[in-house]
Amino acid sequence: MSTEPHAPSAADRKGCRRAENPPDLGAPDAVLEVVFGCRAEDVAEDVIVTPFVPLKSFRRHLGEAPRELSPPFFYTGVTGRFAGRPVTVILTGVGPGPVGDGMSFLSLTPARRVLFVGAVGGLSPDFSIGDWFLPTEAADGEGYSRYRDLGFERVVREARTVSCTGGMEADLAALLRHRGLPVREGRVFTIGAVAFECRNNLELLARCGFDALEMELSAFYSAAAHHGLRAAALTYVSDLPLSRSLWEPKTAEEEEILQGVWRALPRLALEFLSETP
Repeated sequence: MSTEPHAPSAADRKGCRRAENPPDLGAPDAVLEVVFGCRAEDVAEDVIVTPFVPLKSFRRHLGEAPRELSPPFFYTGVTGRFAGRPVTVILTGVGPGPVGDGMSFLSLTPARRVLFVGAVGGLSPDFSIGDWFLPTEAADGEGYSRYRDLGFERVVREARTVSCTGGMEADLAALLRHRGLPVREGRVFTIGAVAFECRNNLELLARCGFDALEMELSAFYSAAAHHGLRAAALTYVSDLPLSRSLWEPKTAEEEEILQGVWRALPRLALEFLSETP
């Protein structure tokens, strides 16, 4: 497994040195009107990016008259205030492409701190459904075509890793532990296709030292590092695919645990941004 870094140094990330935007994105105002349905100033410095958590779950916490971001297509979002601070929430859809693109588009706005909110499948035997999980590094396993052309095992063994150090992870870990919440940390594999989550492939990931898998974090952290955005990821363990297939129903106890996490997740994310300098 290659661990050769391909992101800016820790010093660069700490200083949030902002890279130039790709020149082919076009005029920022035109890009943002299409992808977010707004002007740059309608996006807050604090942003939550989520692939699947409904906007209504955040909107109920954002006070009166939040601004809806309703583009012709691409992303949907909302900007409002929580504990007196402006915050924007962007719903990207699932997968590394939408999340990576969304981060690049956010680099055209005042956004400076971005919190990813999502879920992982736990591969470690120590994990339980409903645990909070903080990634330490993410392997780039993006790409359905690469699995077909090269084979899944080769992609896994040659995957480059991205450090999940975006400048806010220590504060996030401290907040969770201060609240007495069960926190796990470890290495994640960003898988590019659910169709490849068969048992043989999952066992391979576990043998290669991955504690969890998901579908966005390598792109999220790559983009955050490139654009100089401070970042962290708040995720929870939604399933344990080595113990029970993704397609099998949860027990009543597991469903109750997940419902509790689901209810807590949006407010916890908003509180973290509001309480972190």
